Amino acid sequence: MRNFRFAEHLYIFYTFVFILNVIHVFWTNAILYSVIGYLGIVMIVMNFPRADRVFKILGIVLLTAGLFFFFSSDVTIGEVPTFFAGNIGMLFLLSMLPWMNSVVKAGRYNKLLHSLLGGNNKGMNGLYVRSEATMISLAAFLNLSSATISQDLLKDQLKNVKTKVRNSFITMATLRGYSLALLWSPLEILLATSIFITGANYLEVLPWMFLVAILGFVMDASIGKMLYRKYNMEEKTTEGTKPVQGKKKLVSFITALVLFLLVVVFLGNVMNFNFLFSVTIAIFPFAFTWSILMKRRRSFLKIGWPTWKKQTNHLSNFIVLLLALSFLTETLNASPYLKFLQEPLVALEGDPILIMLFIQAAFLVMTLIGVHPLATMGIFGGVSELLMGALPSVTLTILLASCAIATIPSAPYGLVVTLTSVSLRMNPYQIVMKNLPHSILLGFLGVLVSLLTLLVY
Repeated sequence: MRNFRFAEHLYIFYTFVFILNVIHVFWTNAILYSVIGYLGIVMIVMNFPRADRVFKILGIVLLTAGLFFFFSSDVTIGEVPTFFAGNIGMLFLLSMLPWMNSVVKAGRYNKLLHSLLGGNNKGMNGLYVRSEATMISLAAFLNLSSATISQDLLKDQLKNVKTKVRNSFITMATLRGYSLALLWSPLEILLATSIFITGANYLEVLPWMFLVAILGFVMDASIGKMLYRKYNMEEKTTEGTKPVQGKKKLVSFITALVLFLLVVVFLGNVMNFNFLFSVTIAIFPFAFTWSILMKRRRSFLKIGWPTWKKQTNHLSNFIVLLLALSFLTETLNASPYLKFLQEPLVALEGDPILIMLFIQAAFLVMTLIGVHPLATMGIFGGVSELLMGALPSVTLTILLASCAIATIPSAPYGLVVTLTSVSLRMNPYQIVMKNLPHSILLGFLGVLVSLLTLLVY
C-alpha cells in the first residue's frame, strides 16, 4: 500500500527537479547542474523497475554503451552525474503536454472532430480525403485523442463494410494523417528535439515542415482515393455539432493554434529562449488563459489537474529512455570511439544526398526493430557537430524531424500503433505493413524538401 501511495505522488518529486531545471536556465551554475544530474540518476533508478519491457531493454543497451564509452574516455567519475541532466528539459515538456489536451477537452473541441468527420459520404474515397484532412487540421493540439476519437467514429460509419477493408481504411487514414499533423506541431517532441539538437529557428523551419505536410497529404490523399474508389458505404447522417457551431469552433481552434505559435515565436526570438523551453513554459499559461476566455476555467482545472498528475506519475518509460540517452550522448562525445561512428558520415562527406538517405534509412530500420525514434535522434545528436558541418541547421532540422516522424505509423511498439491495434483487434505488424510505404515515401519527401533548402541556406 505504501508503494502504491508513493507512486501516486511521484509528480511532486519530478516537479521539484523540473523547477530546478528552470532555475538553471536563468542562473547557470555548475553545482546546481550537478544536483539536477544526481536527481536524474535517482529518477532513472526509481523508474527502471516500473518501465515497460521494451524501454528496459533500450535503457540497458544505452547505459551499457554509455559505460563502454565512459571507460574509453578521459572523463572523471565526478563528471558523470551531469551527463544525466541534459534531457530533463524534454521530460518537463512531456509532463506539460496534458494541460494543452485538457483545455481542448474542456472547450469540447474533441466534438469538433465528430462534426467534421460526420458528414454524409457515399464513397469511401471521399471519406478518406476528409478523414486525413481533419486529422492534419486538429491532431496538432488534440494529439493522440484525435486518433482514438476519429477511429471510433470511423468504425461506426464503416460498420457495414468488410472488416478487412474497414481496418485497412482506418489504419491508413488516421495514422497517416496523424503523422502529417505532427510534422509542424510545436507540441511534437521529435520536432522539438531536432530543433534542440541543431539550434535552428522554429520560424524558419515551420514553412518547410508545412511544405512536407502538404506534399505528403496530396500524395497520400491521391493514393487513398485510388485505393478506395470502388468501395461504397451506406449513407448515414451522423449527429454532431451543428454546421454553424462547427465552423465557429474550427475558426476559434485555428485562431488559438496561431496565437500559441506566436507566443512560442515571441519567447524564442524576443526573449531568446530555446525552442524546447519556449514551448514548455508557454503551455500552461496559454491553456489557462484560453480556458478563461472560453469560460471553462473550472472544467479545465477539473480535467487537467488529475490528468497532469496521472501522466507525470507515468513518465517511467521516457525517464529511462531519455536519461539513458543523455548519458550515452555525453560519453560518446567524450570517447575516442566517436571517430569510428563518424566514419560512415565522413565517407559520405561532400554528398548531401547520400547523407540524407543514410539518415532516413537509419530511422526506418531502427524503428522497425523496436528502437524509439527519440533514441535514434539522440544518436544523431551525438554526432551533431559533424552533421552540422555538412548541412545547414535548418536543413538538418527538417531532415531529422521529417524522417523521424515519418516512421510513427510504422513503429510496431509505438503508442499510436499499439492503441490502434487494440482498438481494431489487429496485429501491430499488420498495421506496420499497411503504413510502411507511406513512411518510406514521406521520408523521401523530407529528403527532397531538405535538398530544396540547400538552395536557400
